[in-house]
Amino acid sequence: MRLKRMAKYLGPAAGLVVIVWVIVWQAGGCGKRIAPGRTGEVAAVPEGRTLAVAVTNVPVVYTAVGTIRSRTEVQLAARIVGRILTVTVRAGDRIKAGDTPVTLDDAELRTGMSQSRERVAGAQAGLSAAAEKTAQARSALDLSSAEVDRSRKLAAQKMTSQQALDTAEDAYRQAVSRMAQAEQGQLAAQADARVASEAQHQAETILGYASIVCPMDGVVSERLADPGDLATPGNTLLRIFDPTRLLLEAPIREGLVTRVKVGDRLPVTLDALGRKLEAEVREIVPSVDAGSRTFLAKLCLPQAEGVMPGMFGTVALSLGERQALLVPEAALVRAGQLEYVNVVTGGKAMRVLVRTAPAEAGRVEILAGLQSGDLVALP
Repeated sequence: MRLKRMAKYLGPAAGLVVIVWVIVWQAGGCGKRIAPGRTGEVAAVPEGRTLAVAVTNVPVVYTAVGTIRSRTEVQLAARIVGRILTVTVRAGDRIKAGDTPVTLDDAELRTGMSQSRERVAGAQAGLSAAAEKTAQARSALDLSSAEVDRSRKLAAQKMTSQQALDTAEDAYRQAVSRMAQAEQGQLAAQADARVASEAQHQAETILGYASIVCPMDGVVSERLADPGDLATPGNTLLRIFDPTRLLLEAPIREGLVTRVKVGDRLPVTLDALGRKLEAEVREIVPSVDAGSRTFLAKLCLPQAEGVMPGMFGTVALSLGERQALLVPEAALVRAGQLEYVNVVTGGKAMRVLVRTAPAEAGRVEILAGLQSGDLVALP
């Protein structure tokens, strides 16, 4: 009974083992991989052209992906606490220097401005009154001074009494005291007028803060506030950048630090726009990131339509040339994951397995499988 049960499962298990072995063998398993080289399979002699494989010098290029930023970026924020009344721009809008894209509620500020003006007017009136009082005291002092001089001359000539002289001198001393008081009052009035004027100037300045002014021509990159929001100092309302002053910040491996110099002009590719530009190295940050082992190069980009901060760009740095075997991609035949070419030898074409790498201009690089001088069939 047990033998019959075992026989029932042995057949399917053996079949499964055979299938797995075939799959592994076709995939190059069992410790053996299909290596590049001649397969022994003879193909039909091609009727098309042939190409002799030769060693070609190809450029060695290092590429680094960087991020585009604006050299001039500003963040508009309020200097005072206030409720936002209007925001007249959105992301992507152009803006000019002197525009007021954000305004705050200034009702209380205007009330304070009116009060400061009234205080200035009152201080000016007090100053005028103090000046008039000083003028009167000076006039009285001049008269008293003349009177005491005349009394002293008459007393010296024994033509007036000592009592009259004492009265004149006492009046003169009182006039001097009143003059000093008037001058002190005028100085106090002047100080009060200055304080009122400074308060008015401060009120005007604060009232000006209710209108947030753009300091430069640019484009709004981000809007972070809406009417009704509460603006507070340090809270960014708008971000603005200058689209005419863009640069690419690209990390480059530290081993190439001597290959890049300020003033070098390097090609930059913008994949998002499908464009190639020439950028100038403007700055090299004199430090290397310990994690990525790269240093930062900043390249100034020329003005180009559609280029925006935040885009990616690829900078190419030429490192010289190397030798490689290149064949047209059309000569390559793919069968699943295998790649081979038809090599013509003695009037016969033989399939040769190869290992390739991408190249430019419709060609591929042969890493293994061919030698210089081999004749490759072209379709």
